Amino acid sequence: MNNEDFTRDDVLDLSDVQEAEKFSTSITCSSVRLVPFRFELTEPIYFTSKGIRISGIVQDIENDKDDKFTLNIHKHEVIKVIAHFGNADKTQPLVTLYLLKTCAQYVKTELQLPDDPLDDRDTPYKSSTVHTRRLILLFDSISLSARETIKSMFNCLDEISSADAAEIIERIADSDRKTLDKNTQPSSRQLRADEQVNLLMYPPKGTGSLCIRMEDYVCLTKESYLNDIIIDFYLLWLRNNLIPEAQRERTHIFSTFFYKRLTTLTRPADMKQTAAQKRHARVQKWTKLVDIFDKDFIIVPINEQSHWFLAIICFPNLKGPVTYDTNQPVEPQQLKRPRGKKVSLQIGNTTITPLSKRDGAALPAALTADNICRIADDESERDEAEGDDSDMASDDSENSNSAKEPAASTASTPASTPSAASQPASSGPARVGKQDEIPAVKQPLILIFDSLAGASRSRVVATLRDYLTCEYRVKKPDAQAHVFNKDNMPGHCVKVPQQNNFTDCGLYLLQYVEHFFSDPIRDYRLPIKQLTNWFDFLTVTKKREDIANLIQQLMDDGDKQQQQRRILPVIEFPTLNGQLVEYPEDTESAEFEEEEGHDDEDPGSELHDENNAVTEMEVDPVNEEPMPEAKVTPLAVTTTSGKRFVLKRRLQNGSLSSPSNGNGNGDSSNGGSTIMPQLVATGTNSTPGTATHLAPRGPSGGLKIRKIEP
Repeated sequence: MNNEDFTRDDVLDLSDVQEAEKFSTSITCSSVRLVPFRFELTEPIYFTSKGIRISGIVQDIENDKDDKFTLNIHKHEVIKVIAHFGNADKTQPLVTLYLLKTCAQYVKTELQLPDDPLDDRDTPYKSSTVHTRRLILLFDSISLSARETIKSMFNCLDEISSADAAEIIERIADSDRKTLDKNTQPSSRQLRADEQVNLLMYPPKGTGSLCIRMEDYVCLTKESYLNDIIIDFYLLWLRNNLIPEAQRERTHIFSTFFYKRLTTLTRPADMKQTAAQKRHARVQKWTKLVDIFDKDFIIVPINEQSHWFLAIICFPNLKGPVTYDTNQPVEPQQLKRPRGKKVSLQIGNTTITPLSKRDGAALPAALTADNICRIADDESERDEAEGDDSDMASDDSENSNSAKEPAASTASTPASTPSAASQPASSGPARVGKQDEIPAVKQPLILIFDSLAGASRSRVVATLRDYLTCEYRVKKPDAQAHVFNKDNMPGHCVKVPQQNNFTDCGLYLLQYVEHFFSDPIRDYRLPIKQLTNWFDFLTVTKKREDIANLIQQLMDDGDKQQQQRRILPVIEFPTLNGQLVEYPEDTESAEFEEEEGHDDEDPGSELHDENNAVTEMEVDPVNEEPMPEAKVTPLAVTTTSGKRFVLKRRLQNGSLSSPSNGNGNGDSSNGGSTIMPQLVATGTNSTPGTATHLAPRGPSGGLKIRKIEP
């Protein structure tokens, strides 16, 4: 039949069919499938001498109602039929109609299906031609007379086995399962970094939940200062998930506001109270439901002068040192007290002499920029107890278990540099010879874990001792008064891994707490020196990414009950999938990598100076005109010494937008170009201990390479 002459009509109207060719039969059908779609029928399917009539209902999603449909498919529009009529086996009977393209389009229109072609991967059988579509009719049973009628209608009918029919039905069921899973999963929405939105409540139920907002998440960006919400959130998560349950009951974690509240001047309710009692009164209600003297450890995160550090009160219930395992009393240590002298701080290549907050001196401007942890600033005076460095236990105190550490431990590179990322030292006590006979002990202590060691923490320790004295009087009113002092509650600054920048102090605080429970101290004799290489550089550096992944995971768990999954915006981390990355600078820059396989430097070359560790080499300045695209072009530079550097040069003048610019896509403001971060490995310079850095632009506008040697 010519398609141009074809007019679709009701196949039940047989008035124009010769009497001898007329026939009609109806079969009850359970459902019609145009995979992956399913349609319920309102009446039996009619097979007539003109074709097939199918009537059912289709859901109108826009109007939220059901519409009726009727399909009149003529015989010439069916180019192939595959059927299984069912016999003694239990396989469900089915008839599959392969339709012409025009008929398939007609069916899709009547069934209100999308115009996009169906995915052949979801259909039971594939065809070599794209002009066919498969309409599957599923029946409960087909009578013998109905079978003969269907067979007589189509010369192109192939009858398949029960095994083939079962395979088709299984594929349909699998398609239904996938569709169901897809429909039950919430849709996704990409959040922007500038949205004022609550991300999650943790824990989701109960009292004391923390609200994590977008601005809290954004502070995880590299070189950003962790805020109190992130600190409190991760400490709470650590307590609930990483600390063993038995130890969890013996641990109390104060929030970041505890010490601030304890030491913030307020109008006292009782003017007759001592300074220590006034401080205690400000936080007395914080422990109304807990007795901290039933605990082994009290975690106190502290932010003092824009720097995070940690105090842990250990064994406040003990009156003196006891053996670690058997709790047998032992003789107290004879502790040496340090003489009050200032110790220089080393942060990367910067040496700083710490200032007490009463010195009144200002730091260099380079160290007081926004969003960095500062050694001193203009914060208001805290109401702290008077303390002196002589109140702290000296590192020179006699400790049979830690005084003789292995040479490899003391000579190893500090964990604040990437080269220390390989083998953290054991936290267990080191014993040599007769020292095996000396048992490990536990004793009342206030331990300070500070990633910028050198600043005096004696006032913090004195303030916490006063707090314990007042709290003991409240919690143990019937017991004999107990005054905590430097003898029965020594303070000690533990030697721990140090930060190598001005922004990671919060990360180190969190890592100290995590390692305190995952790799605990086994001997509390002072001084505690075995934690210098407690963890490596990468472990703490990737914590920004780890916390971001944790927030996304907790958001996903909460969004399962919602209709939409929220995806956190992309921000810059110092790591990518747990590996260190190197991002392009936000200003025009050049990047030099020293290639391996070249001869060592000639002492007489331009890159070497026997009297100076830093030498400079002039390089042509980057083109000042903006380019349409930002790309990195390798450029080889060979010095007179034969050593070869590869310059990766940005050919676009202007800054590259940070991924945390609000839209989460990291587009550049100039043309939308993006430079992907480069994965780098720690300690990969061809000359051990040598790094090549870019110096600021010189007066002539040229870029200078600075080669820094130890």
